[in-house]
Amino acid sequence: MRVLLIADGLTPTYGWGRYAIGLIGALRRQGLAFTLLSPRHLCTVPDLSALPDHGDVTSFVTQTRRMPRLVAANALAIRRSLAGCDLVHCITEPYAVPAALVAGGKPLFVTLHGTYAVRPFTRWAERPWYEVAYRRAARLLPVSHFTRSLLPPRFQGPRTQVVAEGVDLERFHLPLDAATLAGGCASHQGRRLGGAEGPPFLLSVGPIKRRKGYHLTIEAFARVHAARPDVVYCIAGGTDDPVFLRELQGRIAALGLQDAVQFLGRVGEDELVRLYHACAAMWLLPVDDGLQFEGFGLVYWEANACGRPVIGARRSGAEDAVADGVNGFLVAPDDAAGAAGAALRLLDDPDLARRMGAAGRARVRPWDDAARLVLEEYGAVLGEAGAAPPRGVKPAPLPWRRPSRGSTP
Repeated sequence: MRVLLIADGLTPTYGWGRYAIGLIGALRRQGLAFTLLSPRHLCTVPDLSALPDHGDVTSFVTQTRRMPRLVAANALAIRRSLAGCDLVHCITEPYAVPAALVAGGKPLFVTLHGTYAVRPFTRWAERPWYEVAYRRAARLLPVSHFTRSLLPPRFQGPRTQVVAEGVDLERFHLPLDAATLAGGCASHQGRRLGGAEGPPFLLSVGPIKRRKGYHLTIEAFARVHAARPDVVYCIAGGTDDPVFLRELQGRIAALGLQDAVQFLGRVGEDELVRLYHACAAMWLLPVDDGLQFEGFGLVYWEANACGRPVIGARRSGAEDAVADGVNGFLVAPDDAAGAAGAALRLLDDPDLARRMGAAGRARVRPWDDAARLVLEEYGAVLGEAGAAPPRGVKPAPLPWRRPSRGSTP
């Protein structure tokens, strides 16, 4: 069996890239023979860049965001790369569209993360393209039951199998010595905001965008800080939305928290591991921002793998990552008071925090588990006669046809 894998930028700074790097590495360890397509200039993983069977496609994120352009730019490269492959697996959703149009009789697999798995079905210009891809797919592989629940009902049948994300356990389990942890939460101005050289700190990880719910964690932190003035809050993530960042900074100033909240920007992998190990807890309260949502929340499991408890929000992918009261706490959406209460419980009860962190280490799963599930699905489909889509599925409308007047998304 040989598989064509297609992904966007293979860089760990974004969720799509982090997922793809983890899964591809695990499939490789499992011995899968594969051809890889991704934007070569956006691949920051040396051993993937050096693969002889690594072809080039344009980036949906930075180059060809509109679907007709994505199809035109990449359909031929995908078709050529399929030669000698038994199936195609699109690890990033948008590439499923050009793949579906050129795959012929070869099975199509699509990993479904979050926003771009669901939101296209609410937009008339995008919906027909995704109808073609999803109807053509032999398997849809959402990363969480939450993402699966938001799919149109016609795509929630037996062809749709949840394959959760994974964690590089060896990397995150590595114990850090006292000297390493002593760095605390370092600001870009050289201050130390937490760890062995400073007060305890709460940590959030992820790009600065509204769907990550930073406006809620800041409101929650104001309550925490009122009860525990020694605690500080550190946010590690690049600025995807400068306007939203300015809103957050304005609110922080209004709350008088300028000396207690620190935006660290993007941090390196070693620094991220150190921050996880040093924090008192990791929290993220995702929100649904116009069907931009958190599909799983790998950062919860990364923190758990470092032995730290986590706090997440219900009605998001955090429900799959966090077992309430076991490896952390889940609070209601938009419940800043509830999140503050959960954080204070962990800060005021170190034994509880240690127990939840230990439970998290036992709960998280390695990428190899995800790879084995994917390989099982490959084998099941290739073993089916003809590997054709189920009978009774009506042909999808042609992507270039505009819906009739009065139709609804």
